[in-house]
Amino acid sequence: MTAANVLLALVEAGAVLWIEDSRIRFRAPAGALGGGLEARARACRPAIVALVRAGAVLPAELAAWPAEERDRYEERAGIQQFEGGLPREVAEREAERAARLAHIRTFLARNVLVVDPPAEDAVAGTGQGTARTGGP
Repeated sequence: MTAANVLLALVEAGAVLWIEDSRIRFRAPAGALGGGLEARARACRPAIVALVRAGAVLPAELAAWPAEERDRYEERAGIQQFEGGLPREVAEREAERAARLAHIRTFLARNVLVVDPPAEDAVAGTGQGTARTGGP
């Protein structure tokens, strides 16, 4: 599994990642990183850090998002609340997750050539990467 796929899985699970003091930080709902996801993230940590530093994720705080991203987030939250019948808190959480996923997918699509060692190579320390084209 590539770092891009692990990053997508982390965000799909509700994790928010950022760099602070040259270290990667994250917050996630309790139990969200089960099923081996945390181990896969640890295995390809350097590549995930590189993706985060390159702009693959939106800032942790909504106030730091570009205006167009915040507008799409607000629109999604409103639709989910008023047309989907979700409580505002749930609608905002789901809209944020959807916006973060859309941002990562757009980032990956724009960066068509991804050089990423499979997680198994990162764990083994072989450093043998593979080049591939296309998104995650």
